[in-house]
Amino acid sequence: MNHADDLPADYLEKLKALESSYLAEKDPIRQSGFGGGAVRWRREREPILNAIDQSGDLLDTGCANGYLLECLMTWGKERRFDITPYGLDIGAGLISLARHRLTEFAGNFSVGNAWSWQSNRPFKYAYMLLDQVPHQYLTQHLLRLMDQIVAPEGRLIAGSYGSRSRDIPAADVAEALGAVGFTVVGTASGGDDAVARFAWADRPG
Repeated sequence: MNHADDLPADYLEKLKALESSYLAEKDPIRQSGFGGGAVRWRREREPILNAIDQSGDLLDTGCANGYLLECLMTWGKERRFDITPYGLDIGAGLISLARHRLTEFAGNFSVGNAWSWQSNRPFKYAYMLLDQVPHQYLTQHLLRLMDQIVAPEGRLIAGSYGSRSRDIPAADVAEALGAVGFTVVGTASGGDDAVARFAWADRPG
């Protein structure tokens, strides 16, 4: 099994720098790495819930300060289902914020790198971003998450965030999942010009 230190050193340094920049912010949205404000935040993140069709546990494999999970819980209730949040992030400072944010579920948050993290249980829903690992590691990463993190009959939800300010489009998430042999069962997008894109695939029972 590969370990986190098998990832390129410059990539791991980039992750550490991201944590520092997030922790420098006070606004929970900016602590999550988003600078577009509350209205765009919801428009570009709520479509994740299109992949969730019933109550269950959701692991965010790069949860930052836990604010996205908190929002998904709130928005999920509006759709009449309940999300039990679980979070993973390489940044200990960010996980500390997440535990304080969602104190009832503090024990559900772990410090670790999604590339190598070993869970003692599977999850009905697991959310990840395509840029969570360098591109050359993506196929192995997706296969491992589906095999070891997603429960049988559970769902892997993948996302990609573009940037309006830098004119960077979101990646074709459905194409990425299909390229590793997954059957894509749904897609969604959020924001102007689909600046956020999502797709999901199910693990057989």
